[in-house]
Amino acid sequence: MSEFIPGQNTPTAALSQNEQDAKSGSGLAIAAFVTSLATLFLTAGFFSFIGSILGHISLSKLKKAGSDQNRGLAVSGVIIGWVSTAFAWLFLIGFLVLLAGIASTTDSSFWDDLVNEFDSNYNSY
Repeated sequence: MSEFIPGQNTPTAALSQNEQDAKSGSGLAIAAFVTSLATLFLTAGFFSFIGSILGHISLSKLKKAGSDQNRGLAVSGVIIGWVSTAFAWLFLIGFLVLLAGIASTTDSSFWDDLVNEFDSNYNSY
């Protein structure tokens, strides 16, 4: 019967390069999925591309190792990352265009009156 003795190292077999790639690719796949989802909610999707980059690296390592372990997480991390980043930036651009449209249709005399009011009340020395 073998017992665990603290301080005594048990010998472990070294992993081959393919096994190392599969293991690191699998971990990166999980990281890609989690990062894409977390940045989707924490940054409204603006930085979800980070999860996509991790997903691409993971897919590359998994393909090189010939492994399919957690490949679905890597693919979903890539898709969630790029789609949410695209939607976030499109929303921002649309919002800025909307603001520019509102500003251009506003009567210019309103702004002139506002500036004159500000000057007469706050710039008297």
